[in-house]
Amino acid sequence: MQLTRHTDYAFRALIYLASMPNSTATIGTISETFGIPKSHLMKVISSLSAHGYVISTRGKSGGISLLKSAEEITLREIVMLMEKTLVPFDCIGQNCLILNSCRLNRAFLEAQKKYLESLESYTIADMLNNETIITIHGKASV
Repeated sequence: MQLTRHTDYAFRALIYLASMPNSTATIGTISETFGIPKSHLMKVISSLSAHGYVISTRGKSGGISLLKSAEEITLREIVMLMEKTLVPFDCIGQNCLILNSCRLNRAFLEAQKKYLESLESYTIADMLNNETIITIHGKASV
């Protein structure tokens, strides 16, 4: 399964915000840090905000920060939120000779279920370590 860039950007933004607890960041800072286009990151942050993962404050002293703790946000939640579809194959309506007897889709759906169950056991906090923080910020901030 290949995830979309928006999912990747969501993970990067959440990891960035988790690496600096009790602080805020701007879209510009996160965008520059990871080389993410601001317009794409704005859409990602908007979605994360609308679903209660981050809070965005406008104004001179505004910024973005985690609304939920990094320990509460599972990787599965973010994949499920950001991906438009997780269906491995789109067999409906296809002119396939084996559609009625095919087991391929079922096998991939079972694999996908196990993949998502595995992601449920990891949180954004699990993605952080001192090396990650140093790489992002250039110094230990936690």
